[in-house]
Amino acid sequence: MKIELTILGLLMEGNLYGYEIKKKIIERLKDYVDIKFGSIYYALKKAVENEWVKQAGTEREGGNPERYIYEILPAGKKHFRKLLRQYFDHNLLHFETDIILMFIDMLEDEQKEKFVADRKAFIENKLNEIKTKISRQSENNRETSQIFLYTYLKHHLEAERDWLDFLMNTTRSH
Repeated sequence: MKIELTILGLLMEGNLYGYEIKKKIIERLKDYVDIKFGSIYYALKKAVENEWVKQAGTEREGGNPERYIYEILPAGKKHFRKLLRQYFDHNLLHFETDIILMFIDMLEDEQKEKFVADRKAFIENKLNEIKTKISRQSENNRETSQIFLYTYLKHHLEAERDWLDFLMNTTRSH
C-alpha cells in the first residue's frame, strides 16, 4: 500500500517517468519512507495492469534508452483516494520503536543508556534537518503537503526526544 500510495500521489502532481519518481522519493522522503527503488518499476507495472496508470508517451535523451512517461488515470485517482481513506480509517498506532520497547528491559543499564543517547543524537540531527526544510518551504511558499509532512515529523521527533528523556530518567531510577 505504501509504495502504491506514494507513486500515485506523485503522479497526481503530474506525469513522470520512473527515474523522476525515484528522484522525488529520494528528495522528499528518503529518511521517512522505506521504499526499495527496484520495487518502483514493479509497482508501476502493476499500476498499468490495474489501469490506474498509463504510459502516456516516451522520452529519449541522447544515446540513453527510451523511458516511459506515466500518467495517472481516473481509476488511479479513485484508488489513491481509497488508499488515503484506508490509512485514515486504520486505528492501529505503530511506531518503529514499539517492538524494541517490549524488550528494552532485557538490556544492561549501560546498553540502555547508549541506545537512548544514540537515538537522541539521531533524533536531534533529524529535527534540525526538518526545521531547515520547514524554513525553506515557508520561504518559498511551495507545496503545502510538504509543509504538512515536515511539521508532522517535527512534532513527532520532538515528542520522541522528550519521551527519550523520560525513558532515561525512568530507567535510572530503577
